[in-house]
Amino acid sequence: MALILMNLHVLLDGDEAIPHRLFRDRQNPLDFLSDQAIINDYRLDRESIYELCGLLQNNLIRTTKRNMALPVSLQAMIALRYYASGSYMSVIGDAHGVSKMTVSRAIRDVSLILSNHARSYIKFPLTNREQAKIKQDFFAIRAFPNVLGAVDGSLIPIHTPSEEEHLYVCRKGFHALNIQGICDSNYRFLNIVAKWPGSTHDSHIWNNCGVCATFESGQISNGYMLGDSGYGLRPWLMTPKLAPATPGDRRYNVAHRATRCVIERTFGIWKMRFRCLHKGITLSPERSVRVIMTTAVLHNICIDKRLPCEDLLPDDEDDNRNEDTLSNSQMDDSLPGVRGRESVIASVFTNID
Repeated sequence: MALILMNLHVLLDGDEAIPHRLFRDRQNPLDFLSDQAIINDYRLDRESIYELCGLLQNNLIRTTKRNMALPVSLQAMIALRYYASGSYMSVIGDAHGVSKMTVSRAIRDVSLILSNHARSYIKFPLTNREQAKIKQDFFAIRAFPNVLGAVDGSLIPIHTPSEEEHLYVCRKGFHALNIQGICDSNYRFLNIVAKWPGSTHDSHIWNNCGVCATFESGQISNGYMLGDSGYGLRPWLMTPKLAPATPGDRRYNVAHRATRCVIERTFGIWKMRFRCLHKGITLSPERSVRVIMTTAVLHNICIDKRLPCEDLLPDDEDDNRNEDTLSNSQMDDSLPGVRGRESVIASVFTNID
């Protein structure tokens, strides 16, 4: 007994002799969770997480001599768990054996790095080969020709901002960011605009985004975007007919709706896979934007690798889709847009046997 007490006294008094077992054990989920459990809890598979750690390595590694600095893999897993669950940081910290402040730093750092790499994972097709593949896939849905993407906006709840709070109050009465997404037929994001407060209308975001400028400049001249009636009709942006009068008009609307709603399902899958978007992000607008862009990057990785998400239901769709899209849009319709839509209806949806 005396020997045990003496050894304990040495461990307590000696700075270099304190054993690791006196500290809380920081277990890395990669070391003990099954492959399926990792996908369920962190959304990415083991291989994708290792690849992600390679991308984060140079920026996240801690050059410190302090005891038990967090490894890059654990920082990544902490951030992924927050994105996937939207749980309180204190709960995530308890699950991983770290403090709430450590969780906050991991989310901040991982989100900053991955959002800066967003352009490597989220790209609008500009080459003829890329565009031809996307058009073919969209055509397979309901025979709507030359579609390059479906566009819509979605509201992501955020914490009440400390500055210009009124700008973030959306039409539904809560504080949010209005996110514009463009997707292909496989639910993959081709473009994300995540900087506008919740009070901003979808059409304003579209008119001030880079993809719109690309169409207006003529860089893309052979293809359509599909949007709902909240957008102004343009030769390159097809919207539904509000008062279909002919069988061709009605067939056009049916095909338009069936093809365009892929963006609503994309938003639904994205939010259900990364529950922090569905529950609301309790961060500043600037940090919320980084989280949103990061989850869009991770969403594309999951789509590319066909990773399942057990939380998804067959009819999960975006529950924040726009409801005020049938008013005041006709005044924004351009005459070339009207002519272009009528040409599509006449050549594709009229006189079908």
